[in-house]
Amino acid sequence: MNKIIAMLRTKTEYDKYLIWLYLLNVSDYLFTLILLASGLFVEANPLMAVPIQNAYGFGLKCMIPLILLTYLHIRFGASPPRHPKMTRLMLGGILVYYVIINAFHILWLCLLMTHHLGV
Repeated sequence: MNKIIAMLRTKTEYDKYLIWLYLLNVSDYLFTLILLASGLFVEANPLMAVPIQNAYGFGLKCMIPLILLTYLHIRFGASPPRHPKMTRLMLGGILVYYVIINAFHILWLCLLMTHHLGV
């Protein structure tokens, strides 16, 4: 157990990507739940339309990514990727994707609030 904790404390140059990916993924999940609760929105991803609204959604959007990103953290700590430029590019691309998704969620939340408030 101490060995696992020590590995999790080890910082790699990719950790900031992994942490941001997880935070953006969880915020995507939370924003989606809020928008779905309004009754005016539907899940755009057909594969997540059913699971997002029950207990499976939490596992799919929060727990599985946490496990996968922890695995990547351990792998990056044990040995750097063979293609660091490509790894950074791919992680950066995924980050941009989640930033765009979250920006759309924030936009829709703002529009929903102004509509609801009658502004």
